[in-house]
Amino acid sequence: MNTIASPLCSTWFEGRVRFIDLPTYTDERGNLLPLDFDSLPFKPRRAFTVTDAPTGSIRGEHGHRSGEQLLICLHGKIGLLLRKGHEEVDTVLAAAGPGLLLGAGVWCRQTYLVSNSALLVLASEPYDPGSYVSTWN
Repeated sequence: MNTIASPLCSTWFEGRVRFIDLPTYTDERGNLLPLDFDSLPFKPRRAFTVTDAPTGSIRGEHGHRSGEQLLICLHGKIGLLLRKGHEEVDTVLAAAGPGLLLGAGVWCRQTYLVSNSALLVLASEPYDPGSYVSTWN
């Protein structure tokens, strides 16, 4: 198993996973994160959020046979364990940080590291549990 955990790295698994800079505008009124769908790497067909997950909660633990997802931490901090083949990557999503583009065939586990963390996921395909890949090797 080859584990990669460099915070300096921004792309993994031959480009199937990479950070995407998202424009965030901050002033005394708060933060604004505009998402122009035409500028995203895919046209979203579905969106969902995960909120109110207790600290230490684990979600995901699957990949998708096809399609892409963009994971955006709206609040808090979320640890990600990514696996493809014999490689695995540990990284973290934080509020006001980049989003993570997750390609097909990459297994992903999310761990909610602080209370009130919130995750927004934009998906390129409609919901289909038949497309899930539960094992990563």
